[in-house]
Amino acid sequence: MPDAPLRQLLINQSMTKPILIMGCERNLFAASSLFCVYIGFNLGIARGKILVLLAAVAAWFAISFGLRLMGKADPYMNAVFQRATQYSDKAFHIQLYMPSRSSVGVRPPLQSGEEGV
Repeated sequence: MPDAPLRQLLINQSMTKPILIMGCERNLFAASSLFCVYIGFNLGIARGKILVLLAAVAAWFAISFGLRLMGKADPYMNAVFQRATQYSDKAFHIQLYMPSRSSVGVRPPLQSGEEGV
């Protein structure tokens, strides 16, 4: 049995890649796009203020550029941030759980093949 070849599994690449739109995380991109469209059309075009529309378009480009940089650094940055802040009362302040630590005199667990003393 030890000489048997290792079992290999094929992992589909599309199931492991993050879902990005234009290099940005999908949810953040959709939220920022909807916000800028709302500002541009509701406050800009509907009221005849072209400068507000241009400001919304410029904000969309700036936000999407920032989200693209964030997606390039870590595609799961938003999920990691949300997970890290769910354990605190206020963001970056009091922790509601005690991190796991061991005392100094604790022996490591036995490895296979070792006998207990």
